[in-house]
Amino acid sequence: MDTRDFRFQIPDFRFALLSLSACAWMGGCSQTGERMTASQDEANRKSEIENRQLITPKPIAARDWMERDALHRSWDLKLIDRLLDRTAEPAPFNRPVPPAVPANAEIVAGVTALDDRNPFPERIPLSPKEVTVHVGIAASTIRTRENAEVLAAAQPFIDLEQREYNVRGVADLWDKPDEIYFGLIEGHQQLAVSHVFDYLLVRAWLAQDPSNGVMPLAWVEPGHATSRVETQALPGPAGTSVMLIVSAASTYHSVAALHGARLSIPARDTYGPGVFLTQLLSTARQPRDAAFFGTISLRRYSKDAVLDVLKGLTDAACVDEGTVAALQSFYGLGSQLRTIATSPRYNVDVLYTSANNLPGYETEINLTQQQLATLGLRPEGQEVLSFFDIREWHAYQAGSADDVLAPAREAFADFLNFRERTPVDLKILLDPKAAVDLHTYDRYGNP
Repeated sequence: MDTRDFRFQIPDFRFALLSLSACAWMGGCSQTGERMTASQDEANRKSEIENRQLITPKPIAARDWMERDALHRSWDLKLIDRLLDRTAEPAPFNRPVPPAVPANAEIVAGVTALDDRNPFPERIPLSPKEVTVHVGIAASTIRTRENAEVLAAAQPFIDLEQREYNVRGVADLWDKPDEIYFGLIEGHQQLAVSHVFDYLLVRAWLAQDPSNGVMPLAWVEPGHATSRVETQALPGPAGTSVMLIVSAASTYHSVAALHGARLSIPARDTYGPGVFLTQLLSTARQPRDAAFFGTISLRRYSKDAVLDVLKGLTDAACVDEGTVAALQSFYGLGSQLRTIATSPRYNVDVLYTSANNLPGYETEINLTQQQLATLGLRPEGQEVLSFFDIREWHAYQAGSADDVLAPAREAFADFLNFRERTPVDLKILLDPKAAVDLHTYDRYGNP
């Protein structure tokens, strides 16, 4: 044999040996796996039997005999059945049918019960009706809403008033207090809703006519109010202050420290912040023609002005108290904000009319006032209140000790200064063409 052939056959021999060893090992593993599976199955069966034994009642001879005797009814039980069945026979079912719910039944005062056969009937369309009362809505009360949004939100209230009182109204929008004045004295509008400073201005103008004058009918309680100490002792309705706020981590601790700082103000919400800042600048003896703040930016919504402060985009924000309270309620941001200054409670909206409108529209005016006072009792009214962030409308009581308009009367001179001698910093608030930053935050965590 050639030794070279023998050398080449050695690797084949080793390969065969390794293959046999691998097969033997795999066979052993397979048998081991089968044994493990069998033992696991056996353990599962034992566990199942044990569980069944735990829930299966154990046989008790006496109990089992009594169960069989009761089931098959032996002679003694049959005798008892014959004696007792007639005397223990249940009475016939004769419960009367519950009476129908009356049409005017109330769950609570002012809330009628739903018809159990048709709880959600189709709304009956309103028949066409001539407009009997015009209500003017001033831009000073619209705040950050758009005109189309205001008209859409007021429509449910108009329909509700026609459905319940047969009074058809229409909403007219005013941009300037001059339009309120002429609309009332000329009879084009019978009611007006505006900021309290617009009301006081129109009242001053109408006071020049001894035969005429304005009459406040109702005022608005905001939907949110803070629990801060600096606002608790102030006279007037809760939630109607204006706040100058900074971040709690900032180094600003006074109005004077904000000289040259960046300020953010909500656009269109002009009277509250404008009057308050005018008063602060006057107290600081700041010249009207000299800028105090470094930059002033107008924001689409009040909450965006506050969030800009927390994100470091601006140094301070001047917003209504309701915005600060809402951000605390929704996001818990109160601890991250610090109040530099707080205004009196004069950021109030008022419903009023003029004396010349009473002779021909007294009924419509009274019904509209009553409708506003009970607005929250109906779903359509709750929708209107929620849209404008209103908790409730209150009837105005003249001569009351806690006059809600008193803080505004005391600050009326500051309003005239803001309107007629506007500081250069605040002219942007009265400029209808001023640029507005429309970027808004969908949630607090947005960049």
